[in-house]
Amino acid sequence: MRGGVDYGLDYLERPEITGHEIPVVRGTGWKIVQWVSIALASVLVLGCLTAYGFYYKLVAGNIEQLDDEHGNLADEEKRPDKLNSSVNILVMGSDTRAGRGNAKYGRDEGERSDTTILLHISAGGEKAIGISFPRDSWVNLPQCKSTTGQTIAAHSGMINSAFANGGPYCTWNTIETLTQIRIDHFVKVDFSGFKGIVNALGGVEVCSPKAFTDPKAKLVIPKAGRQTLNGEQALGWVRTRYSLGDGSDLGRIQRQQQFMSAVIQKATSKGVMTDPAKMLKFVNAATKSLKTDKGFNSTEILDLATKVKGINTKSIKFVTVPWYYPTDAEIAANSSLSGRVLWKQEEAQELFAAIRRDNTLPKAEKTPQAKAQPVSTPAKKVDPSTVTVKVYNGTNQQGLAGRAVTDLAAKKYQASLGSTGVYKNGALEKTAVHYGPGGEDAAAQLAKLVPGVVPAAAADGLAGVVYLYLGADYTGLGGNGSASIPKVDGEIKASDSICKKTA
Repeated sequence: MRGGVDYGLDYLERPEITGHEIPVVRGTGWKIVQWVSIALASVLVLGCLTAYGFYYKLVAGNIEQLDDEHGNLADEEKRPDKLNSSVNILVMGSDTRAGRGNAKYGRDEGERSDTTILLHISAGGEKAIGISFPRDSWVNLPQCKSTTGQTIAAHSGMINSAFANGGPYCTWNTIETLTQIRIDHFVKVDFSGFKGIVNALGGVEVCSPKAFTDPKAKLVIPKAGRQTLNGEQALGWVRTRYSLGDGSDLGRIQRQQQFMSAVIQKATSKGVMTDPAKMLKFVNAATKSLKTDKGFNSTEILDLATKVKGINTKSIKFVTVPWYYPTDAEIAANSSLSGRVLWKQEEAQELFAAIRRDNTLPKAEKTPQAKAQPVSTPAKKVDPSTVTVKVYNGTNQQGLAGRAVTDLAAKKYQASLGSTGVYKNGALEKTAVHYGPGGEDAAAQLAKLVPGVVPAAAADGLAGVVYLYLGADYTGLGGNGSASIPKVDGEIKASDSICKKTA
């Protein structure tokens, strides 16, 4: 099983409100609900990230902001670089039992986050992808300070222990360290907040493969098939592990992703979007359920809201970090790995790299990349299925050439790795396209997918073969201004039918 996602959203305007009157919202402003539901969706706890612009106008003061009291976020110079204007928000579902609404779910002390999702919103605001990090992931955790100020040294452990050790800022530091993706903000939601959002929507529809009773999740599903769950039932639905699936956290993650898709569908339905009273109730409940970092201020919120220009549910995806169960040999070498999951590092880093770069292409210098003379005559259109392309990785980024081969194959090219090793010791700065005898037209056509690169003849190239050398400036195949995020097994789109996939 592997995991992947896509993006979008819109700003909501409204007239001034006095007293308790319900606002009347018109025009494209309604699309802010889509922004709301994405966050909603991405939080599992439905945290209404995209509703922030709306909340600022209607329910300012609902969201509590948390300080980094113990300095758990890394120093600025040690954090990943911000490569573009995309927005990355870390969404955490808290299992705290503190507070009247949460106490009935147990007497456990402390607070943990069994749901961690990184929501990526593209630079243009037209796509969104939510990446789930399995709670049982065994990873290298950075140093953090506990809520009492005690230093907890860097060590290996379950990824959700970062939250238990040092709260949301420790989790923030952990995800940045593991992925090298620059995170802009976080939001946190607890049990009672999750229920409030679902109830404000009038319930959310799910599809159960069977009837069952789960005392641990406090859930009774009386029948199989489609049915609408209220907040209390929905919380049990996303928490249950043994009544549905194989009892693993991985099965529960997919069910959570399916539920988030259902939330998006409900929040963007006409029943909510055309009813100002329901909309206000929904946004009010969502914002009351959230806690955020101090930096997520009104300016940031409004910038984010205006950035998104409306999103289609087909452009919202949920994926899980590519993972595998440890082998017997790995468990024999480290007994702590029993019952845990490990990441498929090459595939995971490929996904993280795509998110870091936001699938956008940098401006490249239009200079020849080979000593031979570049093509100067107009190229004829060539059928990609007749073109053989050999791809070489001139960087130290693992999996880059494999991703390019996959992208080329999707465009019908006959692509394959030219070498399994690293070309030019991984020090190639500029991406290059070369061609063998008779390959001028094919090379010129391929070069359109790598803006700024001028194809050139290869002195020792094979007849008709095109050679693609990936340099440090390569961020993916373009031609339309963006490159693809790698396909991830098990990904779920917000537009999927709720009965299409069932854990």
